[in-house]
Formats: sequence, C-alpha cells, structure tokens
Amino acid sequence: MEKIIKNIITNPNIRYLLLCGVEPKGHYVGQAFLCLKEDGLDENKRIVGAKGAMPFLKNLSKEQIEHFRKQVQIIDMIEEENTEKIMESIKELNKNDPGTFNKSMAVNKIETIIADYDTEKEDTADEKLDEAFFIILVDKANHQIVVEHYTGQEKKLNKKIVGKKAEEIIGTIVKLGLVKGLYHSAYLGKELKKAEIALLLGKDYEQDKELMF
Repeated sequence: MEKIIKNIITNPNIRYLLLCGVEPKGHYVGQAFLCLKEDGLDENKRIVGAKGAMPFLKNLSKEQIEHFRKQVQIIDMIEEENTEKIMESIKELNKNDPGTFNKSMAVNKIETIIADYDTEKEDTADEKLDEAFFIILVDKANHQIVVEHYTGQEKKLNKKIVGKKAEEIIGTIVKLGLVKGLYHSAYLGKELKKAEIALLLGKDYEQDKELMF
C-alpha cells in the first residue's frame, strides 16, 4: 500500500484508484484502501476500520496520507474479475477525468528487492527479535516470493525481501540476522519451500495452510 500511495502522489495525473480482483487473504488490501480514504489513520498510524492482519502505514507522513486521500477517488470493484466490466468502468472514468491534481509531492524512490524501513531506535536488538514475525506471500503476477519482516510492539515493517528460491531467501534472512533460533529458521524454511512450490506450479499459497493440489 505504501508503494502505491507514494507512486500516486508523485503523479498528479492519477485521479482514480480502481480496486478489482480477489482480495489477498489475510491482508484485505482493497478494504484497507476504502477505509483509508473514508477515515484515514488513527494516532498509531493504523488504518481506521481496516480488518487486515497488519493495517499500519508507519512509513508515510500525515501530509502524504492526506495528499493521497484528496488526490484520488477510489472505485470499489473488489472481487470483480470480469475484464469487460472492469474495462467499461475504466472507460467511464476516462470520460469523467477531473484533470491534473494541483499539488504534486516529491517522494523518495523505494528499493524493491530489499527495502529497509524506519524502526524505533530505543528498541534493543533482542526485543526486536522476540517480537518479530514474518508474512510470506506469493506474487504470481511478478513470479516471485515476498517476505515481509515486522518488528516491535507496534508491528512495524522492517524489511521486505523478494526472490524466487526458498534457499536464497532464507539465506538472506539469516545473513541479516532477522531470525532467532533453530525452530523459527526451520519454520521459515518449510513455509518458503511451500511458497516456492506454489509459485512453480501456479498454485495458491496461504501461510500456515497446506497446499491444495
């Protein structure tokens, strides 16, 4: 979500965000965008009303969020996969183009392979490890596995690691010192191997669930 928002607010010609397709299980990104547009963030930078597992936008300023909410109109076609209906909606939106948004905002580019995010300086390394957890996703569109690492009591996004091979990803996680203990390492290895198999076979992957063949 953060990358989408940053990309949008750097391009004042983008005035609509159309949500379509099946919601990612556990994250409910479309629903989170609707809630963000409607009610914004609370004092902890949590999206008000969002029901996803981690509905926080810790790496965006209040100004960036408000800029996004003012710039775009969000079109709710969540769960719609009929391309003809989606294209019809796009054509209608083009006809009603409100024109360029008059307040552009420069935002620094984010790294896509391994992205570092701000963490609380007062947190010790041990506390981060104890409270850390990983979310593993399979990005079929880009044919890659995405691992998100969260830390701290506020569950702040710390790193994002992208790859195609389980061994390469777990190796990077270990080198970065993100995993603590053999049990956690074994768990990640198992889940990443499942994700790799799902990616190769074009199957759906859901963390902690068995693959369906």
